[in-house]
Amino acid sequence: MTGPKRGSRGRAPKRNTAQGRGGITRDSTRPARERTPSREEGRPAESRPKREEGRTGVRAGATNPARRKPGERDDRGGERPFKPGPARQAPPKPAKKKPLPELKRVQLDAPPPDATFRDRDGETVTFPDSALKRVAARILTGKNKAWRYRPFSFPLFTDKGNEQAFHFDFYIYDAEDSVIRLILVVPFESREVWDRVGRFKRQYPMYAYELWTPERLHHLSGPRGRLGF
Repeated sequence: MTGPKRGSRGRAPKRNTAQGRGGITRDSTRPARERTPSREEGRPAESRPKREEGRTGVRAGATNPARRKPGERDDRGGERPFKPGPARQAPPKPAKKKPLPELKRVQLDAPPPDATFRDRDGETVTFPDSALKRVAARILTGKNKAWRYRPFSFPLFTDKGNEQAFHFDFYIYDAEDSVIRLILVVPFESREVWDRVGRFKRQYPMYAYELWTPERLHHLSGPRGRLGF
């Protein structure tokens, strides 16, 4: 009998065939001469893509436009003139600062140099060398203020630890003989004056003070001049 053996279920017997890696056998591999030619080999020479241009799109042998000198001709013909960019404009000149207007010097009607004044203690005080102090003493006397001229000084300590004596000109007292106002008469405000006054304010914040300049004296001598103490 030539039929299949019992129990084989109709399968053909396996043949002993040499196998390579991955189970590839000689029968399953197509011979090299029977391989299908690639697409490029089958195309005509004219239809193949040209590979003369590089990745940057510049033809072989052409000059890189970035490296071309000004006025140099391109391979495709024509000359590209070099156009300089717009010139930078100069920054605007700063406006000249206008000089500060000069303060109008006020004319004070000062008492004569030999004029005498009486302080809180009834003592006679004169100011022959300062017309501004004579005007200040006249204002305080006319307002019935109890004042003394430089009865004591205030010790001020500088940033280096040195001690300096600082005087105000007029010390105003109340009925209980307490200082309620300190007045410093100056011809004009200066950096040195504000430096000392600022140091005094930091070290003696309990005292109130005023600076009397010629403008301030002129205002207080007028009919609307009023003291704030």
